[in-house]
Amino acid sequence: MDEGNSKAIPLRRSRAATRSISARAPRWREGLEASLRGVLSPPRQVWLVALGGAGLTARGARTLWSHLVSEGVAVEASLRRALSEAVAR
Repeated sequence: MDEGNSKAIPLRRSRAATRSISARAPRWREGLEASLRGVLSPPRQVWLVALGGAGLTARGARTLWSHLVSEGVAVEASLRRALSEAVAR
C-alpha cells in the first residue's frame, strides 16, 4: 500500500499560521469594543443615583403633601373660629 501519498485533510493546523493572523485582529478589536462599551453603557453609579433621586423626589412629595394638609387644617380651624365669632356677634 502507498500510505505516504495520502491526500487526507490534516486535523491540526500549524500554530504559526493561525497565531500571526488571529492574534492581531482580536487585540485591536477587543480594545475598540471595550472602549465603546465604556462610552455607550452608563456606569452603575448613574443608575443608582437615578434610583436614589426618584426616592428622594417621592419622599419630598410626601413631606410637602403632609405640610400642605397640616396648613389646610390650621386655616380651616382659623376660619371656623372667625365664622363662629362673626355669628356670635
